[in-house]
Amino acid sequence: MKIIFKAAALILVSAIATAQTTPAKPKSTAPAKAAGAPSTPAQTTPAAATGPNVAATDTVITVPGLCPPNTPPESCSTKISRADFEQVISVVNPNLPKEQRREVATLYVRLLSAANEGKKLGLDKDPVFQEQRRLAELQMLAQAGEKKMFESNKPTQQDVESFYTENTDKFEELSLRRIMIPKSSDKDAKPEQTKQLADKIHERAAAGEDPDKLEADAFLATKAPGAPPTTSLGWKRHGAMDPRHEPQIVALKSGQVSEVLEDGQGYYIYKVDSKRMVPLTTVAKDIENALQTQRTKQTVMQLLDRTKPQLNDAYFGPPETEKKEAPVAKTPAPK
Repeated sequence: MKIIFKAAALILVSAIATAQTTPAKPKSTAPAKAAGAPSTPAQTTPAAATGPNVAATDTVITVPGLCPPNTPPESCSTKISRADFEQVISVVNPNLPKEQRREVATLYVRLLSAANEGKKLGLDKDPVFQEQRRLAELQMLAQAGEKKMFESNKPTQQDVESFYTENTDKFEELSLRRIMIPKSSDKDAKPEQTKQLADKIHERAAAGEDPDKLEADAFLATKAPGAPPTTSLGWKRHGAMDPRHEPQIVALKSGQVSEVLEDGQGYYIYKVDSKRMVPLTTVAKDIENALQTQRTKQTVMQLLDRTKPQLNDAYFGPPETEKKEAPVAKTPAPK
């Protein structure tokens, strides 16, 4: 029985937490996202009634045997109206599918029954329980406060447009090709021969030859195993390319090829087929979310700086950064 009650509580609490903390996912690709994004809660609009003829005051759940202490047995029951139950739904998950309401109703009644027994046993007067309830209330208030701070930091349309204009590099896309010249695994092969091959491939690429053909020639010349991979990397945004090579790539103009780049596996030549800007309409919501997140983080940090605690070192001990290492005893020199 304890397991059943605990499971019911966990499921309902999980549903409540999900409804409070899960932000709506944007459909487009986000620009450089700030870390520590606070949650955007779902709207808490009561769900519509399953039955169109059920009034708000009509009873939708009857719980026999659930009543306050000293209630006569013949009168011991609890009735839950549609309005009361939909208030529960609005907190648990306002977007809950209709077919799951029966399950939530059953879990809710189990919690009511267990809580009622706990109250009969006087557990609500227990100091430990009261402190747990106080901490839970603090946590809920903190989450609600973070939600309000997030909402109050929503940028204007002008803010979004200014960010887009001032950060054009974040929204530039490159149609990219990459030619790989693998280093030979033959122990008798001379490294300078592969480098010479890479330089020749580079000259041909700069002259406009097809990258796929050039890579196939390179794999054939180096006797590399397997089929050469496709040279097309598709459209790439800043930050989505190999960080070792990105500075050289983004400096290229449409139609240009990079210098020969090297790592332990081989040599690489990049070609930018074309460049384009992602339209503002595509990324506006992502910019809004990124700015809102960044501003909220700044607001939270300012709040924490204003309320930085002063701790009693006699009780807590010195801060970690101020703890001194114990002096190392010196071994006396032999006489």
